[in-house]
This record gives sequence, structure tokens and C-alpha cells, in this order.
Amino acid sequence: MTTVDQLDRRDVDLELIQPPDSSIRISHAGVGGLLLDPSHSEFDTDIQSRLLWLAERLRATDMRARGVRQAILGVNNLLVLFDSSNMEPRVARELAEALWKCAESTEGSSKTVEFDVDYGGEGGPDLVPTAEALGMTVADLIRKHSEATYTVACIGSMPGFPYMTGLPGDLQTKRRANPRVSLSRGSVIIAGAQASVLPMTAPCGWHALGRTDASLFDPYSPTPCLLGSCDTVRFNVRRVLS
Repeated sequence: MTTVDQLDRRDVDLELIQPPDSSIRISHAGVGGLLLDPSHSEFDTDIQSRLLWLAERLRATDMRARGVRQAILGVNNLLVLFDSSNMEPRVARELAEALWKCAESTEGSSKTVEFDVDYGGEGGPDLVPTAEALGMTVADLIRKHSEATYTVACIGSMPGFPYMTGLPGDLQTKRRANPRVSLSRGSVIIAGAQASVLPMTAPCGWHALGRTDASLFDPYSPTPCLLGSCDTVRFNVRRVLS
């Protein structure tokens, strides 16, 4: 079993390089899990980038040898699963705290992906009612949605599904009162303060503004998910359909 004394000093003796914002809340999630939450209120891109670094570090081979099983990135939080028979919970906590203190931004490894969108029509059944509910024209809704720059917070809910921040405040709206039993793959959707694209046909309570032909998830690809955390996304208007 890994103990505190057996940890590499570069992982635990990091007080001198602790950044001023290194405080992080750590909660137990079962016998072999820890939930790391450094956020304080609104989504923070820098925090998400550092959490991505931490997740990648914890997934490394040497960490698996110590007992770390998985690191699952959420929206400004990280779930760390470890083998409690091989790593003491106290050790897992101290390791997570120590690594967070030296977590670096991973902005340089992110990419920009652009989607061509057909707004409205059969692929965007909520375009008109959403514009009406927001008190704006369809043209204004399309312009605001397509001019914004989005950041992928994390992949979740289903394979390849990106939770994206950056939706303009005046486009933010509650989810549909009655979710659809089925919404088509490639649907460009918004709900609350987030935007997304459906990677596969599935039930959905978000508002569908349009559709793209892009494939967000391919299980046979070396990198199944098109998007990753901290990637930048933009939407281009291909057509506006009635």
C-alpha cells in the first residue's frame, strides 16, 4: 500500500511554489473516490485548464502504479477514483492537493473547431419559438449565437457530448418544459448558460436551433471524441431554413 512517506518529493513538497489561488475543496465520494472542487462561483476557464492538466497527470502510468484508477473531469471539478486497498485515502487526498498546487494551464494544447450550421427548418424546430421567448428576432438570435466564441468545459452525459460555456447572456433560457423523446444527431442546442451539439440521436430537453453535419463521436477512431476540454468552438451560418 502506498503511504505518504513513499511519495515522490516533487509530488508532496511543493509549498514554495503554491500559487495564491491554490485552495481547493476535497470531498470523499465513496470509499475510493475524491471530488476536487476549486471553483467559487461562475465557470472559470483557467481553473478548468488547470484541472485538465491535473486529470492528465493523474492518468499517467506512474500514478496508476500507485493506485489511482481514473480521473474524470467535470465542469470546474474533478472526480478522482483510486484503489483503496492499495492507496490510503489520506495519501490520495494529499497527493491531489500537492499536484493541484503545481497544476499548470493547458491552453497551448487546445484546438479550435468550427461547425457549419443550417439554422431553422426541420433541424432547428426551436429557433423561432426561442427567439420569440427571448424577445428578439430570428436574425438577431442567429447572429448572437454564431458570433460568440465557445469553450468546451468537459465531455459528459453521453460519448462525445460537449458542455460548452460562452453562450451570450441574452440567449440563456431554461430547458424545454417537455423534453423530446428523440432529437437528431448533429443538432445545435442551447439550455441555461450552455451550448452544445448532439453527438448522436437521443432524448433531449435542450432547445434545437439548427443542425450540423459534423461527426462528434467515432468509436473506431484513435481519438473517438472530436472535442476535448478547453477546446474553442465557433458556429458558422451555412443556411437559414424556413
